[in-house]
Amino acid sequence: MSDLSVWLAQQSKSEREYLLKYQPRDFVEGLREFGRYYDWMTDFGFIKAKLELSGVKLLIEDYDLARISDVFLSEGKTETLKLIQGAIRKSAHILERDKTQFAGQLLGRLLDFEAPEIQGLLEQAKQSKDSPWLRPLRGNLERANEGALRTLVGHTSGVRGVAIAPDGKTAISASDDNMKIWDTESGTQLRTLTGHSSSVSAVAIAPDGLTAISASGDNTLKIWDIKTGTALKTLTGHSSSVSAVAIAPDGKTAISASYDSTLKIWDTESATELRTLTGHTGWVTAVAIAPDGKTAISASDSEDSTLKIWDIESGTELRSRTVTGHVDLVSGMEISPNGQTVHVSRPPTRNNWAKAVAIAPDSKTAISASGDKTVKIWDTESCTELRTLTGHTSEVNAVAIAPDGKTAISASGDKTVKIWDTESYTELRTLIGHTSEVNAVAIAPDGKTAISASLDNTLKIWDLLSGKELASFSGEYGFNCCAILPDGVTVVAGDRSGRVHFLRLEGVSGGR
Repeated sequence: MSDLSVWLAQQSKSEREYLLKYQPRDFVEGLREFGRYYDWMTDFGFIKAKLELSGVKLLIEDYDLARISDVFLSEGKTETLKLIQGAIRKSAHILERDKTQFAGQLLGRLLDFEAPEIQGLLEQAKQSKDSPWLRPLRGNLERANEGALRTLVGHTSGVRGVAIAPDGKTAISASDDNMKIWDTESGTQLRTLTGHSSSVSAVAIAPDGLTAISASGDNTLKIWDIKTGTALKTLTGHSSSVSAVAIAPDGKTAISASYDSTLKIWDTESATELRTLTGHTGWVTAVAIAPDGKTAISASDSEDSTLKIWDIESGTELRSRTVTGHVDLVSGMEISPNGQTVHVSRPPTRNNWAKAVAIAPDSKTAISASGDKTVKIWDTESCTELRTLTGHTSEVNAVAIAPDGKTAISASGDKTVKIWDTESYTELRTLIGHTSEVNAVAIAPDGKTAISASLDNTLKIWDLLSGKELASFSGEYGFNCCAILPDGVTVVAGDRSGRVHFLRLEGVSGGR
């Protein structure tokens, strides 16, 4: 807390309110004390208190006084005031409904400006929070006084998915335009992967973190060298768009799903097709490999609305009958080696997709979500449906299973997230707070917190035990996908504009 903030806090309530409302104008009127005016308008404690008392409009007007005093201030100081005002103005629509977002909004819009006064202000902002919050690690919002997207953000279309390397240091985003590799520690874009002639539907990173496989609407998959960003091999064989891809835990095998109604198993070292899995009668929209690497689950669209369980080694369907039960579209998410979901794969031409499949860490059960408003729990060994979980009033878009396998969470178009007990098949609680469709959800490695991503332009962190909302971050566009890195506090999320956001959860155990 700055000396000014401490001094303001020591004043009586009436004196403090007067100072907050009128002191900046008093400094400027009569052409005096412009230095003090500048000191106050660059002090985070004062700005925050003024915002809370008077609102955004009057706070912005205080910065308009700089036009009077700019002849008495250096060019650098005038520019600093304009930047702060610009950041506040761009954030006005968010701050008007939630003033607690102020620190995050300033950081998201000003982090890339190196002026000492700006960095000093942001350091005060970081220290001001005494409750959990999501702190931007890079300038991931539109910068102050700039209307274009930042150069850090290279996607020109919506981000379809995000895959995170096992060491948590690298992430790859897939979009309708291309793929990008990111350094998750610095939040910088490392390289762009180009080569597909159509949109990239999904991406998966091998367990060694050295290679990745992408799936595309151009009917192919590509294997990439993550370090150099070069395409090593192209996998051809599908006769229609490839919608999803998963890599086995040993990294030697991959499975792709396609709109040609088939799945294909590939040898990733020789880039050869090992076998084709047939049986679905509609588009195959998702595939997940169990943590033991022996079985896979695929999901199809409304043509057959089924899930199928496959033996990867033999390429055979484990049961002669197809697991059925959903009456609407089933699409998917990539499953990480520990059974947690990583990203949504959302086909672009249907309004009722973004469904999900997650496999429990013990590989014995799976959970699926569908547009029929239900969540289903399956026994993967017997291929039987154990229970249908009802409660959502709209399509279920995403599902994730906690590391202990005892809890699952689902996200829905009904604007809620639900927590389920997978052993008793009961709903534990409903998490309410989003104001629009919830697209994605992920659970932290400790199983205590979860993150949800919504079209209401927010990410929310939840305490799974209490169901309490711990923190929220507001962006400028709806969020399509989200993931939590292995450190449990770093969050990666993709929004509909093409931005990839890197944030850190502060103020929760392990978050500092």
